[in-house]
Formats: sequence, C-alpha cells, structure tokens
Amino acid sequence: MPSTAEIALLRKAMFGFFNEQRQCLHQAQIGTSDRLLVWLGRRGTLSQAELGRICALEKSWISRAVDRLVQRGLVEKSPCLQDRRGVLLTLSEAGAAEAARIEALLDEHARSVLQRLPAEARPEVMQALQVLDGLFVDAGER
Repeated sequence: MPSTAEIALLRKAMFGFFNEQRQCLHQAQIGTSDRLLVWLGRRGTLSQAELGRICALEKSWISRAVDRLVQRGLVEKSPCLQDRRGVLLTLSEAGAAEAARIEALLDEHARSVLQRLPAEARPEVMQALQVLDGLFVDAGER
C-alpha cells in the first residue's frame, strides 16, 4: 500500500514536469488548441468525438478549437462514413509541420529535465520511468 508521502511525491513530480511543459509551450506562444495537433500527429486521422475523449475536453470546446485550427489551415475536416453526424480530422501539411515543431519543443524540455538528473541517478530513474510508462493506459485505448 503506497504511503501518503509516496503519493505526494508522485503527484508533485508529475505536476512539476507538466507545469514546466505548459510553461515551455506558453513561452513559445503555443495555445491549448494547438496542442490538439500533437494528438492528431501521433494518432493520424481521428473523429472529432474521439479527439475530445482522448483529451478529456468538452465537446463544445473541442468543436470551437477544431474550427479555429481549420480556419488556420492546420486541420482538415471530412465526413465520417460510419456516422453521418461525425467528422474526421486530419492534419494538413502545415498542421503536420506545426505538430512536429511542438513535439520538438516538448522533446527539448524533456531533454533539459533529464540533463538535470545526477549521472548516478539516471539508470534508476530511467528504470522507474519504464515501470510507470507500463502502468498508464494510453488515453486513446479507453
């Protein structure tokens, strides 16, 4: 049974990492809606409903964000053949380039975090990260 201190440490570490990532994206003037590009870049074509489920965001917010991305030429919409009301989303060429730029910024941040690790702690931390990675359910598989 995890102790209160272990729970607090996990939450603090994860919060710190994601907070730094949000700050990194904010400094690069990458908005929340632009982060949807990363999901589309990683998953390929997704329905708008599926994107909303993966990101755990309100349907109306997703709809407005997608419309803005379409207007900017970053995302293309097409009808879903299985669901007449459904919409499929695909990155445009410009959207794929922007998704790659965002991924590169996030990779650079992760690199900077790993560089702050003391060399003697790196193997143990990397092993712990592999274990943690195996515990999390991929959002798209729920």
